[in-house]
Amino acid sequence: MENYLCLDIPGFHVSYKRWKKYGYIKAEEKENLKEALSLASGGFCMYCYSRVEVDRKQHGQLEHAIEKNNSDKLVECIPNIGLACSDCNSRFKRIGERKRKIAAGALSQFEEKSRCEVKQRKQCTVACRALRELQAAYHKMPGAEIILQPMGATGRCSEEPLALQYNVLKMEFQPNTNQYTYSEEEFSFIQQHILRFHLNDPRYRTKQLADFVKIVIDSGGNCPQYDYNNLIVKLFADKIREKTAEERVAICSRIYSAIFLKI
Repeated sequence: MENYLCLDIPGFHVSYKRWKKYGYIKAEEKENLKEALSLASGGFCMYCYSRVEVDRKQHGQLEHAIEKNNSDKLVECIPNIGLACSDCNSRFKRIGERKRKIAAGALSQFEEKSRCEVKQRKQCTVACRALRELQAAYHKMPGAEIILQPMGATGRCSEEPLALQYNVLKMEFQPNTNQYTYSEEEFSFIQQHILRFHLNDPRYRTKQLADFVKIVIDSGGNCPQYDYNNLIVKLFADKIREKTAEERVAICSRIYSAIFLKI
């Protein structure tokens, strides 16, 4: 049951249309990019997983994974731009930003190898080798333990995706050791990412799951469908939908007891 109640947090795979233009500066291109990223994330922040699309209104912000102040080429670099809520983008991600200034040598290599031009840019939608090498240099810096979205991050030792899972009974995010085997350094990297975005902080932790399991219990096992305010609730709802009503009540009763003790 413990493994069953650990929800794997998926990576984000963005589907860009060939006939659409995406960008950060021009209004139409910016809206196209927001739309593509929102579809990929299900309308959730790519860092804290809270809903940023409400009633067909987009409240998310475009967020540069590797900060755009490192290079002019990053401003319009589509694979380097994700979708985040205002807290994650304007507060948590920016902590220590000045210290995360990429070394001149790594930047020079990126500028030289990248085929993008600032004035006449290519419509790149896949991370090129130059960008991946820049990302690797970025992750070697102190304070840069961030699973950059939507590119994600790969462990240097294991070469596995650095991924999260949500332990429902503990109400905590943790490294996804059910799917992957991480080195001590990689495990610490993911934990630092969790700390940065306050994913387990009681002040910011989602209460939506507690509300959802109570609805399931009170309704005798019905699994309600609505625009869930957090990705965790959606993942959990999708998982228990395969169970019988009786099984859902049993599972949710156990969870609700654990949540009640936690809060």
